[in-house]
Amino acid sequence: MSTAVVLLNEQCQVKQMNQSAERLLGVSARHILEQNFFELIRFEFDYSSLSQLVDQNQSCFIEDTPLRTATGITRVNMMASGREVDRESFLLLEIQSSEHHSHIRKDMELQHQSEVSNHLIRNLAHEIKNPLGGIKGAAQLLERKLPDEVSRRYTQIIIQESDRLGSLVDKLLLPAAPEPPQLINIHRITEQVVDIITLQSEEQSTFVRDYDPSLPEIRVSPGQIQQALLNLVKNAVEAVSHNGKITLRTRILMQHTIGKTQYKQVIRIDVLDNGPGIAPEITRDIFFPTISGKNSSGLGLSIAQSLVQRHAGIIEVTSEPGNTCFSIFLPLEHNHE
Repeated sequence: MSTAVVLLNEQCQVKQMNQSAERLLGVSARHILEQNFFELIRFEFDYSSLSQLVDQNQSCFIEDTPLRTATGITRVNMMASGREVDRESFLLLEIQSSEHHSHIRKDMELQHQSEVSNHLIRNLAHEIKNPLGGIKGAAQLLERKLPDEVSRRYTQIIIQESDRLGSLVDKLLLPAAPEPPQLINIHRITEQVVDIITLQSEEQSTFVRDYDPSLPEIRVSPGQIQQALLNLVKNAVEAVSHNGKITLRTRILMQHTIGKTQYKQVIRIDVLDNGPGIAPEITRDIFFPTISGKNSSGLGLSIAQSLVQRHAGIIEVTSEPGNTCFSIFLPLEHNHE
């Protein structure tokens, strides 16, 4: 069983525990049997309430509570139930780490955010397209009535820029043209991104590579992953001050869960910066369009999340002053369509 199971008597002495409980609590059953469980393991919970479960043969569920074990503090979900066996009362504890469940919940929220973002972007594009047509039509009518070529140059600029903006809107409305996937070393993409940023940016940021050279090749659409990574690195460059540090780190993860799906191998690409961090009030919603920590549209992160999710991956973020990390997770065995 993956669930840790501990059986206590009325004096809270450990009578039985399984191997999962030994792993979670960091102690062997041989050392803890017949000892008071709550003197060794600390819960932030009222023990008298647990004793009532024994007396009344009832159950209760305790969600995401800190548990102090021999190996440190971990957060768990616990089901506590009163049991009577051969006229003797026991307390049965079923304990699971809540970190795995919270990770799944976080990924599901990010996936839902991406769906909402795509819907909002399409609606925004529709709203832009209608007045844009009116602007272009008015400029064309005005051009016919202008007397000289010099004046008509200005209306031509309006028409050309309207066409350019219309093309951008069409790209938001229509799904991106499929890019043939190919096997590629992910470090080729990261290095291309660094080259592009170095040429474009006026800020002289320091790039630190922390690569795992043993990473296998991954089948992706290189242009889409490059665009997603480019958005993250651009944000990092804008976040750090002059001579700031940006770290690109790659790792392989085994048996990693993305959303509800567990993959045997996942490549993780971290973009870390030592900037001021993201305001806590917007961190959770940072992938929504128009949510941004700087003076911009906030579409970049939303688009990056959408591009990565086309590869069954996800982008996650953690941030505190001096240490912001955007992480791209890409499953190796995903068959990209």
